[in-house]
Amino acid sequence: MDIFDIAILILVFGLVFKKFISERLYFISLVLAILTVLSQIFTVGYKWQYMPLYTIIIISALNLKIGFRFQNKILKSISFLLLFVLFLSSVLFIYFLPIPKFTIEEKAYSVGYEEIHIIVEGRDQPKAFSELSNLSSVGARELLVDVYYPSSSETKPVQLFKDASSQWGVTVINYLNRTWGINLPTFLFSHLNLSYFDVGNDLEKLTDKSPVLIYTHGWAGEKIFATDQLITIASQGYVVIAIDHTGVAMFTELPSGTIFNTGSSENSTKVYDVMYEMSVDIENTISYLENTNYSADFSNISVLGHSTGGGSGHLFCLRNKCNTLILQDPFFVPVIEELSTIELQTDTYFIYSEDWYNGYEDSEELSEIEVYRNFLTNKSLARGYFLTNSAHYDFVAFGSISPLTKYTFLKGNIDYKDSLLANNRFNKESLNLSNITTDNLIKNIDE
Repeated sequence: MDIFDIAILILVFGLVFKKFISERLYFISLVLAILTVLSQIFTVGYKWQYMPLYTIIIISALNLKIGFRFQNKILKSISFLLLFVLFLSSVLFIYFLPIPKFTIEEKAYSVGYEEIHIIVEGRDQPKAFSELSNLSSVGARELLVDVYYPSSSETKPVQLFKDASSQWGVTVINYLNRTWGINLPTFLFSHLNLSYFDVGNDLEKLTDKSPVLIYTHGWAGEKIFATDQLITIASQGYVVIAIDHTGVAMFTELPSGTIFNTGSSENSTKVYDVMYEMSVDIENTISYLENTNYSADFSNISVLGHSTGGGSGHLFCLRNKCNTLILQDPFFVPVIEELSTIELQTDTYFIYSEDWYNGYEDSEELSEIEVYRNFLTNKSLARGYFLTNSAHYDFVAFGSISPLTKYTFLKGNIDYKDSLLANNRFNKESLNLSNITTDNLIKNIDE
């Protein structure tokens, strides 16, 4: 909760329990509540979770204007109960569907942010992408890329997506409705566009060149889903490049207004081809950014990949020099089917969710950990770990959406704050090529 949340709740609480305060204090509370709400809307943005509170304020204003009073005790009780239910519903909405705030702990640098639109000249839209989405098979390949870079400038939390044309929270709901055959209201996650991030949009870039980290998301993922981890890495002195793989990403809205949505993996002829083309996206992005003014050392590249992005990151590092490869629940089965082995040429840190580490019950398919053990070459370059009490989406910011996410099959029982701290520590220690600190959260697979 921010200062507006606390102030509005206190003021509206006074409006609901008006019999315990004087008429003068009731009037002051009403005026202050109206002013606070207007200030919040203009500075932060509209929050649908506040609709019940807005209703209470409107009813209170009308009551003050009309001077309406119930004489019947039953009607008085019903009136009070209605206002109390409205107040309680807003409290629950605010608690269970908060606006995430992503801050950086122990940062060495402030973090600047830019989104870049890349048109890849000479490369058509890959067939592997057009098969699984509404992506056109003609035209040049287009990518949206987030760049987070270290800066010595001071910054404070900003709302990266407040004015974004891409309502990614709405998009998540549409994707869930389409994939799971449900009918959740589209506004349910619209407040996520108001999320706070500890970055600045126009900070001064460092003069000294910084190492580079590439982030590649999973199937139906988004570059913004790992922002909580990426800004932490950038704060340690890295230029972090997060790619939306158009056609694989859940949602991509290009500057032209064209919107692309991915489908299920069953729509693609070959998942390996998707991974391969994602690795080409990485190469295209690097080629483009090499000619920009980012103080980035492109001879010093590491890759962080989640799920399908783990497979694409691996394929990229097979063809290009990488310092470190961090794989979060990497999906390697398509790689095995195509190459027969998992060949490593880079210091590689595997971290699995406990769900994937334990494997698939009642299934003849190999679990991801079995793939890792059975088909891995160059074992001296590999270090394997798992995150306790976790599921696949504990490697992205899914848990920040609501405390209720732990009751879905996508997330484990681990608290979001704990998983974020563990992931941040794992990433930092991996990039420093140090021994991972094992504790009750991160376990070494070979211990």
